[in-house]
Amino acid sequence: MKRPFDVLQYRTVAMGASGLFILAGIILFFVLGFNTGIDFGSGYSERIQIAPVGFTVRYEGEGTAVLSVSDGVIGFTRRSAAGTEEHLLDPSEYPSSADIAAALSALGAETEVHSVLPSANAVSGFGFPATLSSEPVRVNFSTDTVDCTIEDVREALSPLGNANVQTVGADDEAIYQIRIAVEDGETQNDASGKVNALLAAAFGGENIVVLQSDFVGPKFSSSLFRDSILALLIALVLILGYVAVRFRFAYAASSILALFHDVLAMLSFVLIFRLEVSSTTIAAVLTIIGYSINNTIVIFDRVRENVKAALEDGVKVDVDALVSLSVRQSLTRTIMTSLTTLVAIVPLAVLGSGDIKLFAINLTWGIIAGAYSSNFLAPAFLHYFSRMFPIDIEKKKEEEEYSLV
Repeated sequence: MKRPFDVLQYRTVAMGASGLFILAGIILFFVLGFNTGIDFGSGYSERIQIAPVGFTVRYEGEGTAVLSVSDGVIGFTRRSAAGTEEHLLDPSEYPSSADIAAALSALGAETEVHSVLPSANAVSGFGFPATLSSEPVRVNFSTDTVDCTIEDVREALSPLGNANVQTVGADDEAIYQIRIAVEDGETQNDASGKVNALLAAAFGGENIVVLQSDFVGPKFSSSLFRDSILALLIALVLILGYVAVRFRFAYAASSILALFHDVLAMLSFVLIFRLEVSSTTIAAVLTIIGYSINNTIVIFDRVRENVKAALEDGVKVDVDALVSLSVRQSLTRTIMTSLTTLVAIVPLAVLGSGDIKLFAINLTWGIIAGAYSSNFLAPAFLHYFSRMFPIDIEKKKEEEEYSLV
């Protein structure tokens, strides 16, 4: 009689699909290589936003004054011998940049309005909170009317020859992530100066807001890459050592192959979709290794329990039937565990940004690939290895196995 949801019926399809996916990744690795971030590739990374100036502000009064911008709310803090005054200029009360400028003037600052824009769109970049002085501090405001595209930014940076530009968020926000390679001896100031000079020439220096800036030198990047690979190898060796002691050879070999599949599937996914490879990627791989091997061990523990029960009952052991039965018995747990994890991770992959978004995307794929390998590939490998190294032989009492579940 045909068994319901016999995973071993799909072993050839599952192994073929995985093989093709990993092969595609291998081909892309030799053709294009990894899209390494500055963590591993060394270089300068800068996130900028092109936003017009709403107003400039100066302060030459008594004491010191600090201007801050956070979530569209502009703060003005003045400290003097009389004490500290703090004022939060909320967009609901001051809807435009001109209103904010007028409020700051009433508080003793000197302001000059450049354009009237929604005050809720105030942009906070490097330099904030800013201590005010006689030198004017500009406050920029994002607007969907900025006449700039990613191609314009790439054209502006074309003299560098090696600039990588990506859009961050919605196109009308005009936020871009810029990465360039650096040469030996080049400092962060040198790299920043090159990038910002070209952007200023194209879009006006007063309209460029630097949101984030990172710099990794060649020596540090090579050291970080070496340490990350070492951490990955140590994790694999420790897990493989545990599995080798924990299970018989057929179980251990199947678990190990499924684990290697998960690592290769993750790297292939990164290569195919040209995701950035950084220390965040290594963190995602390490997370998935632990997640996947745990699920495989749960299923294999169930296989051993079913084999042991069949032997105790004195019935003929059908290993394939017991493997499929064990997968079905563990399926609810696998689905619930995967879904609850995805519920927490997918929103970060969709709504997050930067390294958090990248980590969540990698983790989402890793959870799917790990659940797939545990339920389809690991049982398929066990099907073949159990023919060479039978698993339906009772162990001695002193070798009695324990369960982690």
